[in-house]
Amino acid sequence: MHSSENIRQDNDALEKTICLRRVDSLYQALPSAVFANIVIASVMFSVLWSLVDSTLLIIWYSVILMINVGRFILFKIYLKSEKSFTNIVFWGNAFYILLVLTALSWSCVSIWLLPDNQSIHHYFPALILIGISAGAVISLSASMKNIITYLILLLLPLFIVEISIGTFISYSVAGLTFVLALFSLSGAKRINSTFIENVTLHYDSTKYANNLVESRNTAIAANSAKSNFISMISHELRTPLNAMLGFSQLLKMSEKPALNEEQDEQVDGIVHSGKHLLSLIEELLDLSKIESHKLKVEIEDVSLTYVLVECISLLNPVAAEYNIKIINDIDINNLNLVRADTKRLKQVFINLISNAIKYNHENGTVSINMETTSNNKIRVSVSDTGNGLTEEQRKGLFIPFQRYDNKREGIGLGLFITQNLIELMSGEIGVESELGKGSNFWFELPAAH
Repeated sequence: MHSSENIRQDNDALEKTICLRRVDSLYQALPSAVFANIVIASVMFSVLWSLVDSTLLIIWYSVILMINVGRFILFKIYLKSEKSFTNIVFWGNAFYILLVLTALSWSCVSIWLLPDNQSIHHYFPALILIGISAGAVISLSASMKNIITYLILLLLPLFIVEISIGTFISYSVAGLTFVLALFSLSGAKRINSTFIENVTLHYDSTKYANNLVESRNTAIAANSAKSNFISMISHELRTPLNAMLGFSQLLKMSEKPALNEEQDEQVDGIVHSGKHLLSLIEELLDLSKIESHKLKVEIEDVSLTYVLVECISLLNPVAAEYNIKIINDIDINNLNLVRADTKRLKQVFINLISNAIKYNHENGTVSINMETTSNNKIRVSVSDTGNGLTEEQRKGLFIPFQRYDNKREGIGLGLFITQNLIELMSGEIGVESELGKGSNFWFELPAAH
């Protein structure tokens, strides 16, 4: 029921839009129509001056001038008026009334101002009237009511007069007038259909565009709320978690009384789980900063070698748990200076090397090497001897919360954060992998001058 009501309201809105555009189209074509009417009437006046009753001709010419001046004034008032669905009916009716008066004034030519049918000048006004009707097809086709009324009032008197004359030429003119009227109506109908179709398409596209903007704004608001919530909850969790880690470390340091072996292992479990949870919270905080564009880096000259050696010393115990060997193929005597943020560069190394350990085979290796590229950047590669990745897995690697192995620890943010950190430091990151042959993650950073 609700859906049918929405459809009805939408159809009503479309009909009002078509009406509004139709009237506007009629008025926009009005100045050129007024100008053409005055010019043609002036030519007609000059040609017929010595051929018909001058008094009737002057009256006709004055009337047609006044009507067209009135139409132009109406156009000027319309331009300054408010275009709304409430007053569009008035403007449509006003246009129609003056159009009827214009058509009637031109029909007077056929009734009172045609020269004698024996004169060649008799057919000049007929040609003018036929030409005017053909020109009206373009300017009035937005409304079939207007074009039908105009053609009937303009051409029917001429058709009747020519039939009543009864000569071969007059019959021919009447026939041509009838055929022209049919062709004009047919052309007007096609133009009118195209006009309505264009207005409908524009209405639909505008509606869909507005819906997209509304959906986009809703999505932005929801994403902002999500980021704020993540940031808030992460801060709230980090404070008690740090307290738990602090107390557990105090327990391990306690000597009066000292912990027995079982208690020591249990406290180790608390510390390990707490540190893992803290790392996840830090990732969530980084994610909220990335999404809100608040993640900042402090770029300076940094030694890749020193940062890497420090990270390897931190991760060697982790690698030993998995029987993984970390092989550093970088010359430790070379500083390998790059433009980067020291803290964030360390985070990048830890993320990549940790992943290489985590997704490796037991007794596998993690190899790290470095080279200078032709575009004055330093490329670092972290290779493992794990299972490798499929094409589908590679596509989702840098998407947040995307994980291809749910048995491993983590929530799928490490590589997404790593990619954003590298890009914030004006670098690039990528991966090369072959199923069954391991993976090679690399990143490039600008070399320091």
